[in-house]
Amino acid sequence: MEFRGVIFVSFLIFQLGVNSNAFSMNDLISKLPGQPDVNFRQFAGYIDVDENVVGRSLFYYFVEAEKDPLTQPLTVWLTGGPGCSSVGDAFGSVGPFIVTKDAHGLQTNILSWNKVSNLLFIDSPIGSGWSYSNTSSDYNNGDDSTNKILLTFMQKWYEKYPVFKSKDLYLAGSSFAGHFVPNLANALLDDNKQSKQSKFNLKGLVLGNPMLRKKLDDIAKIDFFFSREMINSSLYNEIKKECNAIDENNYFSSIKTTWSTKCKNLVFEADLAAFKTDAHNYSPQKLFDVFRPPCAETEQDLNLGKQVPIVSTEVDMCHPLRVQFYFNLPEVQKAFHGNQTNLSYRWKGCFTANFKYNEADKDLDMLPALKNLLQLSVPITIFSGDQDGIIPIEGTLQHLEKLAEELNIKLTKKETWNFGTKFYEGGLKYEFGDLLKFLTVKGGNHHVTSSRPSQAFSIFTSFTIKWMH
Repeated sequence: MEFRGVIFVSFLIFQLGVNSNAFSMNDLISKLPGQPDVNFRQFAGYIDVDENVVGRSLFYYFVEAEKDPLTQPLTVWLTGGPGCSSVGDAFGSVGPFIVTKDAHGLQTNILSWNKVSNLLFIDSPIGSGWSYSNTSSDYNNGDDSTNKILLTFMQKWYEKYPVFKSKDLYLAGSSFAGHFVPNLANALLDDNKQSKQSKFNLKGLVLGNPMLRKKLDDIAKIDFFFSREMINSSLYNEIKKECNAIDENNYFSSIKTTWSTKCKNLVFEADLAAFKTDAHNYSPQKLFDVFRPPCAETEQDLNLGKQVPIVSTEVDMCHPLRVQFYFNLPEVQKAFHGNQTNLSYRWKGCFTANFKYNEADKDLDMLPALKNLLQLSVPITIFSGDQDGIIPIEGTLQHLEKLAEELNIKLTKKETWNFGTKFYEGGLKYEFGDLLKFLTVKGGNHHVTSSRPSQAFSIFTSFTIKWMH
């Protein structure tokens, strides 16, 4: 017994040692401008992602879990676009703070996912947020190059924070992260096979409104419009007849599917009819949230000291604008250890001038990547807002039914799901076998984590972390 006690004490000392030393204290954020006091630490900085080239770096923001970070899992959050900043997204969705009305300060996000997990936000690909390269060709991104760089980032981040290597790891993200997250998950599992050292302890994926089969999502928009009586049946039937170049069973991203001119014209006619507008006044932005008006304010309003409203019909439509303003304040950049190379462009939430992405990769079929993960027993939770016209629930459900069919998995449960202490109805839940869940979110737009944060938090805690234990 005495021998075991000595081992335990040594283990305890080792653990305490790890606790204080295993963090990159150079990257510790002392305090962000206008930030309320908190009891957890934040870190931010750059990770070089090439052995041979100095000056190819991804920027990250790491937030400890509110309680007992060393006993909590690590969740990586990747935002879509492609070309949007995950770090910026943290400040209007799942991170610990929300930018205030005047965009000069922060308020606590009571629904931050760091209540149940450590959070790591990565600006990826190169050219998103403060991630940069001194080689201009690195700004030409695609699925493969992005994935290679993310894998290198993860390996090097764990070298910087080794205590997290053994922790449960969840990969999460929204929109085009439907490509980034499954690709990274497969890369981590491949690396586990090749590496004799410690392994990535991947426990599951959680994806919001993910792009999985873009060409079909573009057409699913028509089903979405029709199911909500936004277009009439004759236009709907005409489009279904004319735009039938591909379906769920012959989705080949390698085949250049060119919609006929008539198909394109009919789809545009449907957009105008759905929003009761004309070509001059139509904005594709409306598709991200088909029932709420986009943010009407501008950065000029913030420069003049005006306050930008935080809520419009229960949803904060202006948070990206406030985040963009906040991240361009010099004192904010300094506190973040960001923009250390004085980039030639302003910080933007999405799509800096230098950023490019291979258009063909946007059409790639992500079902094989998901299929591989499910065959390796990795649980996947997908959630979608039912007011998203960009990647509508109609399309995502069809993709998942196709995926289940290929794996010979049956739909084992379809029911409403509830959230919160009063058990409000969240939407519909579909369970395919033991590993795949799809949840619709009532009233959620393309960004469920912003438009329905309570539901998103509940999905993460109840249907991701607790479900997978």
